[in-house]
Amino acid sequence: MKNIIETLEDSENLTVFLELVRIAGMEPMLRERGPFTVFVPTDEAFSRVQKQRMDEIRQDADKLLLIVSYHVVPGQLTSEDLKSITAVRSSLGTDLIIRSSDQGITVNSVPIVEADAFCTNGICHAINSALVPPTIEIITP
Repeated sequence: MKNIIETLEDSENLTVFLELVRIAGMEPMLRERGPFTVFVPTDEAFSRVQKQRMDEIRQDADKLLLIVSYHVVPGQLTSEDLKSITAVRSSLGTDLIIRSSDQGITVNSVPIVEADAFCTNGICHAINSALVPPTIEIITP
């Protein structure tokens, strides 16, 4: 079994989030500490953000740290665990709203598209849109 960073490295559709984790300086934490639950936006999710906006985000490590931290939750929460939870506290210190239905599980209304990638230091769930912390504005087309 691999740690969270190694799991992201081995994935073909989570490369943008891995790049953002590295720019934000969170790679050591997600490689060595834990456990964490990480809601990882797919590359397709980031493709819907304007290129100019993505470039701005990549150049602002402080803002990027806030964005990435909003996708990380202390502790390991499987999809089964998430079904019985209504909110979790992100590493940023703000809550993420969890909803479960016959259609699946959502985080802040964003569907989990691939659940339960177990890692030595936590678990990853792929989501189809980036989560935007309440204090940050990201404009999408």
